[in-house]
Amino acid sequence: MQYVLIDAHQRFLGTYKSEKSFSVGDTFDNHNDQSFTVIGLNWKQGGGNQGQSLTVIPTNTALKTAT
Repeated sequence: MQYVLIDAHQRFLGTYKSEKSFSVGDTFDNHNDQSFTVIGLNWKQGGGNQGQSLTVIPTNTALKTAT
């Protein structure tokens, strides 16, 4: 599934492809080794088109590995 990544200010950050279903609080690393935490799920339907976007915040990798 292809997800659109947006930040808390509704700015486009990129896309992410994953077969995983995400929940609020999940973390993941994209292909650029950037880490994100999911803070919102946005499912849109209409006219036969479905869109999935994740509202995310950057996660500090150093903090994630230290815990």
